[in-house]
Amino acid sequence: MRVPNLSRLAPPVPADGHQGAGITDATMMRLLPLINVVVVVWAWFTVSPLGLSGSGLYGLILMIVGSMAMSLRLLPSDLLSFRQGFVATLVGAVVAGLLFGFDPSSAATAFAPIIAGTAGFRFTPVPAITIAAVTSATAFLATVVRYDGIPYWALMVGLAVLIGMTRRDRSEALRLAREKVEQTERAVASESRAQVLAERARVAREIHDVLAHSLSGVNMQLNLADALLEDGRTDAGREAVAVAQTLVTDGLVEARKAVYALRDERRDLVATIESMSLGETETVTVTGRPRAIDSRTSGHLERIVGEALTNARRHAPGAPTAVTVVFGADLLTIEVVNSTTGDQVFDDGAGVGVTGMRERAAEIGARLTAGGDGRSWTVQVEVDL
Repeated sequence: MRVPNLSRLAPPVPADGHQGAGITDATMMRLLPLINVVVVVWAWFTVSPLGLSGSGLYGLILMIVGSMAMSLRLLPSDLLSFRQGFVATLVGAVVAGLLFGFDPSSAATAFAPIIAGTAGFRFTPVPAITIAAVTSATAFLATVVRYDGIPYWALMVGLAVLIGMTRRDRSEALRLAREKVEQTERAVASESRAQVLAERARVAREIHDVLAHSLSGVNMQLNLADALLEDGRTDAGREAVAVAQTLVTDGLVEARKAVYALRDERRDLVATIESMSLGETETVTVTGRPRAIDSRTSGHLERIVGEALTNARRHAPGAPTAVTVVFGADLLTIEVVNSTTGDQVFDDGAGVGVTGMRERAAEIGARLTAGGDGRSWTVQVEVDL
C-alpha cells in the first residue's frame, strides 16, 4: 500500500524555520530586525530634547532603556524564563509609555504599540493584557502631565496587543495543524504496515496449504521407498517413488493455482474445480446457472475444495469422491463427499487441514461444515452471492 504524503496538507513552514512567528513570508522575517533598527534609529533622530541635564537627560535615559526594550523583543522567547520575560517587557512598556508622553510627535511613539503587540504574541492573555493596560495608562498619564488637555487617544496604544494575540492564535493553529498532519501520517503508515503484515500472513497460509501436504506426502513416500529398497523389495520401492513423483506433480499444479490466487486474477470457479478432479473416481456436478464470483471469494473456495480433495486422496485413495456445485438464487453451495469402497473407515477427527478450511470460510463470510458418519466424509461450504 502506498502511503500518501499528507505533509502537503499542512500550512507552509517559513523557509527560515520561524514556525512560531505566524508569518509565512521568509523575506519579512529576515527584514524584521532591520525594521526594528530603522524604527529605533529614526526615534533617536526625532526625539527632542536629548541632553546631559534636565529634561534632555530624562529623554536620553528613556531612549536608552527604550532601545534596549525594543532590542529585547528580537531575542528568542525561550531565552528568558516567564518571570524574567514578563518583568523585562513590563519595564519596556512603562518606558515606552513615558516616551510616548515625552515627545508625541517623534518616532518613539511607535515603541508603545510595538511592545504591546510583542506582549500579545509572547504571553498568554492575562499577562499580555496587563502589559498592554500598563502601556496605555503610562502613555495617557505621561501625556496629561506634560501637555494640556485630556489625550484619550493615548489610551489606544495598548490595543496593539490584539494584533499580537491574533498572531499567537494563528501560530498555535499552525502548530496544531502540523501535529495533526504528522499524527495522520503515522496512523497511515501504521495501517499500511498492518496491511503488509496481513498480506504476508495470507501468502504464508497459501504456501503452507499448497506445499505442506504435498511435501509431507513426498517425504513419507521417499522414506518408504528407501526402507523397501533396503529390504530388497525393488518393485514396491519403485511404486513408492512413482507415488512420490505423482505428489510432486500435483504439488506443482497446486502451486500454480496458488500463484494465480495471489495475483488476484479472476478465474472460472467451475472450470478450476473441474481441473482439480483426477480420474474416473472423482466427479464434478454443477447445478443451476453459474455466475461470476469475485476473485477473493473464488480463490478461497478453490483452496477449500482443493484441501478437501487432497484429504480424500490421502485418507481414502481410490474411493469415489463427488463434488457438487449448486448455484442458487442468492446462495452458492459446494459439497465434497468422499465415500468408502472397502476397508476405509472415516472418523470425526479434524486436523490442521479442516482448521484451515474453516479459517478460509470465515474470511469470506461462508459457512462450512465437515464431518463423517463412519462410511463417508462430507465437506460442505455455503456462501451468499
